[in-house]
Amino acid sequence: MPLNEEFSNQVVLPDLLAPIEVQEFEDLEQKYKLVKQISAAILLILAFIGFFLFVYFSSGDIPIKVLIGVPLIFVVLFVLKLTLVILGFPKKGYLLREQDISYRSGLLIYKLTTIPFNRIQHVEVSQNIIEKGFGLSRVNVFTAGGSVSDLSIPGLLPEKAHKIESFLLLKVSKHE
Repeated sequence: MPLNEEFSNQVVLPDLLAPIEVQEFEDLEQKYKLVKQISAAILLILAFIGFFLFVYFSSGDIPIKVLIGVPLIFVVLFVLKLTLVILGFPKKGYLLREQDISYRSGLLIYKLTTIPFNRIQHVEVSQNIIEKGFGLSRVNVFTAGGSVSDLSIPGLLPEKAHKIESFLLLKVSKHE
């Protein structure tokens, strides 16, 4: 910074700031809710397979309470997971602004992550096998702060994900 420029560090009062929650967040694709439900069902199936393999290869008698109770717990947890997916889905969304990107999620535990463009180090678009089958992608934003401060926006159409990636890379190059 040249010495002849005047340094300024004005006080910003929190009451004068526009809250981010008032802004209109973009919703995720509805297909992503089905992806989350299928993922929960796959987890339930794997848990049942693991339990039945345990029962099959166990050498002793397993109490009837365990034989009934463990699968029942699996089903209760599955129903709870499905309920959280269905009720929590409308709470998920992302927001692109001039200087930052935000992602919100959560029903029981609300989380809002905002990353200023000047903190972004890398952006990528990815798909897992279930997302690929449904034609969905996710944008992963990596920062210098490590995985705690990274951001992932799932449930996007591939074209939109690549547009967001290009937009972010353009913004990041301007900050460098």
